[in-house]
Amino acid sequence: MRTLKQPGPPLEPRRLAVPANVVAELRLTLAEGEELHAGIIAALTARGIRHAAIQLDGGGFARMDYLTGQPDATGARLATYGAPTHLEGPVTLVGANAILGAKEDGGPILHCHAVVVDRAGALHGGHLPPGACIAGAEGLGGWVTALGEGGFAVAYDAETNYPIFQPARTA
Repeated sequence: MRTLKQPGPPLEPRRLAVPANVVAELRLTLAEGEELHAGIIAALTARGIRHAAIQLDGGGFARMDYLTGQPDATGARLATYGAPTHLEGPVTLVGANAILGAKEDGGPILHCHAVVVDRAGALHGGHLPPGACIAGAEGLGGWVTALGEGGFAVAYDAETNYPIFQPARTA
């Protein structure tokens, strides 16, 4: 088994948890031409939802980029994102999971990973960056579990030397 060592001091305990309750469950649909991050954030914040777990289960992209990890050549981190891989549509969504939470300044942020099939039938997967994923002709659909009293907030993590989502108490 391979063991990876992060650059910073280990967080103890590494497993963090905050109690949360489900305040709503709803179906979300993005129309053709909507950008994934902006569309989800706008739709949910318009409903007063600031923290949620999202599962996308249907539709596709007209075009999209995704990122995968690679070793960080600077040594500041164990890994970093590589250059984006661009796919022209139609790109079919196999499935995706996303988290809606709060940036360090309190504004909304979405973090999403997906598996897709390109127009040649090849399977791809990775992190979907903001501004780079446009819903295709069939749109995108999924399920939202809105959270209350607990959610997700970006905070600096000394162990990984990254700002990452961490569980957080919410109002």
